Amino acid sequence: MALGMAGMVTWGPSLGAAVLALFGAWLPYGYLKLKKARRLARFEEAFPEAIDMLGRAIRAGHPLSAGIQMVGQEMAEPVGGEFRTLFEEQRFGVPFADALMGMVDRIDLVDVRIFSTAILVQREVGGNLAEILDNISDTIRARFKIRRQLRTFTAQGRMSGLVVGMMPFVVGLGFYAINPDYVRVLFEHPLGRFMLAFGITLQIFGYLWIRKIVNIEI
Repeated sequence: MALGMAGMVTWGPSLGAAVLALFGAWLPYGYLKLKKARRLARFEEAFPEAIDMLGRAIRAGHPLSAGIQMVGQEMAEPVGGEFRTLFEEQRFGVPFADALMGMVDRIDLVDVRIFSTAILVQREVGGNLAEILDNISDTIRARFKIRRQLRTFTAQGRMSGLVVGMMPFVVGLGFYAINPDYVRVLFEHPLGRFMLAFGITLQIFGYLWIRKIVNIEI
């Protein structure tokens, strides 16, 4: 949006309209990406509990398929829905490995890949599945705890990025309220319009760079 307005001011309405059109085309994608990220976050938070429930079902003597069905019935969305889909697919004849890989494709998380790989390997070579699930659950919880600690440690950096991104606009509005003629030069003079567009572009790149630095993958 800021680049579109800057384009209108600097190079005329044609380029500004083109930038705004690109922004409008990206907006649905950004919204869906945000929804997906929130869904994955909810899944990731509840996934260890689902693995624990599956391990308890196996210890109680239930087969793996019955444990998956139990998790699908007891857990809330989105974990419950994914396990219900996994159970229904294998019940209707889809090979278990294919159904499990389908879950991996739908839920793009390292934890789900670890879970799926462990189950498939156990089915091939044997072993105590309940104990394996306990280890996976403990590992996921440990990674989740480390990620929360990192978010705490990098909170200052994220706040710095937000302040750096907002400060020029706040200062600009303040100058405009005090002395409009002083700021109007940026919009009326060609060099001022160029500086305005260049500054906004640098602000966006700076914000994205700070965000990349503080987003540490575990």
